[in-house]
Amino acid sequence: MELLRNWLLHRPYIQSVALLLVLGNSVFLLASQSLWWLLQPAALWSLPVLSVVHLLLSGLLVSMHRWLFDLSAQAHAQQQSELELTSRVDELLQDAYLPLSRDSSLPDRLVLLRQTLQHQLRREQEIRQLVRVQGLVDHELAIGNRIYFESKLQHYLLDPAEPQSGALFLIQLSHPELSVGPNDAIQRLAGSADLIQQLVNHLAMSVLARVADADLALLIPGMEQKDAEQLGDRLAMVLSRASFFAGYEDFDLVHLGYVIYQQGQTSYQVMSEADMALKTAQLQGPNAAFGFYPEHKPKIKGSVWWRTELGNALREHRFLLSFQPVFSWQQHDIIQHEVLVRLQSSDGDKLAAAVFLPMAVNCGLTAALDQYVLSKAAKLCQLEQKMGVRCSVNMTVESLLNQDFMQWLQHSLQTGQLVASQLALEIDEYHLIKQYKKLKPKLVRLQQQGFSLIIDHVGLNISPCQYLTELPVEAVKLHASVVRHIDSQLEQQLFIRGLVASHQARGVKVIATGVESQAEWQMLQKLGVNGAQGFYFSQPLAELMPQAQLS
Repeated sequence: MELLRNWLLHRPYIQSVALLLVLGNSVFLLASQSLWWLLQPAALWSLPVLSVVHLLLSGLLVSMHRWLFDLSAQAHAQQQSELELTSRVDELLQDAYLPLSRDSSLPDRLVLLRQTLQHQLRREQEIRQLVRVQGLVDHELAIGNRIYFESKLQHYLLDPAEPQSGALFLIQLSHPELSVGPNDAIQRLAGSADLIQQLVNHLAMSVLARVADADLALLIPGMEQKDAEQLGDRLAMVLSRASFFAGYEDFDLVHLGYVIYQQGQTSYQVMSEADMALKTAQLQGPNAAFGFYPEHKPKIKGSVWWRTELGNALREHRFLLSFQPVFSWQQHDIIQHEVLVRLQSSDGDKLAAAVFLPMAVNCGLTAALDQYVLSKAAKLCQLEQKMGVRCSVNMTVESLLNQDFMQWLQHSLQTGQLVASQLALEIDEYHLIKQYKKLKPKLVRLQQQGFSLIIDHVGLNISPCQYLTELPVEAVKLHASVVRHIDSQLEQQLFIRGLVASHQARGVKVIATGVESQAEWQMLQKLGVNGAQGFYFSQPLAELMPQAQLS
């Protein structure tokens, strides 16, 4: 029956069949009456039989007629829908300036439209990658260039939320031959960059760039003196024994100078000290590494101290929450508050997350810490729900991959302790890319449950990002080093303009962080960012600000 229905639905003569059935019903009625009059003298018993048969057949024919009438109406509606779809496809093809043939069928037109959309998507990805390469990437080595490196160094020297110290390495290659071709020199430099990246791949915040023809710079925030010494010696040994220097083991091939920097120093001072260390290494002998250290070393605490300190801080509620509003220039209002966490240490210091969070990871306490912060932020949002505020909370990858933490999160949602619509989850881009396959299904599920997803520290990675087309991301946050002095950095402006274009085409907002001046904010508005946060708008606050307070 279903096959007959589908067959008739696509036939243009359904109404003709219905009319034939009505005509057949009339003919049968006349024939049955004539037969009854002919048979009446001979067989009076035929009257009830013919009446019953007539009623049955009449009912059957009426049902068939109604069924065919409904099919006719459905066929008409389907034809109208196909005409509207064809018209819409034609409009899209014309808007895209595509060749349109009147003889082409609807499936052919849809195929043409799909191919065009795929081509546009590939073109957009190529343009996005080109913008990144032109602005911040060294063309020959496919790593950061000098502008990229200087912006990162400036950020880590000035931002109090970052580690207070770190290591800067300058690595210079030399060539034992009297003359070496440019291709060979580039291949050696590229090979050195690959080896360095392999050695520091486990360090999340490391920055590698080319700062001169034969010089590479490596910045590692948070690295201490002992680790810098070991890494410097290892880099010198590995690079001097690389395959592209085969046959030249007895020659002077590589020198490495490094310095332990402190926040508050200028980038010129740090680079000058690193250059002096490099020159000293050249005087030390072949393939040497040499480093300068600060006179006042920071306090060094062991893992046992940190485990005790963090555990006690959780029990004694010594983690302090503050809130930095994110301002939208389009809405002239606060769109959310980022939750910032500091540790009130037992020594009386207030430590930023950049200081204690790595230790929490080493001690396996990130899940407990994230539970603490989420619970506190959720209670504040629920108390201030009349103000319509939303909080964004930075989440560690370790917690999201922790089964016990995810079970706690689901239980908190079910019991109403957490309201997903009042919270946005921020994930660091570097860690997202590193653990993407494991994180993707978890993040998709969290978004489906009502959490908003925000990707943080965008701009440190200069490679294409797969997550943008596969995750339901609401917004991305530019790293502060990309934003600083944007009003005078043409390359950074080009980078942000391309990033804004590619993200907003997918409905993803772009938010700047670390905005400190009116000139920076005005340039960011011209570049098309959706919102921003930083000291230019407000210092971190002890309580939430209501919407419309900045408008």
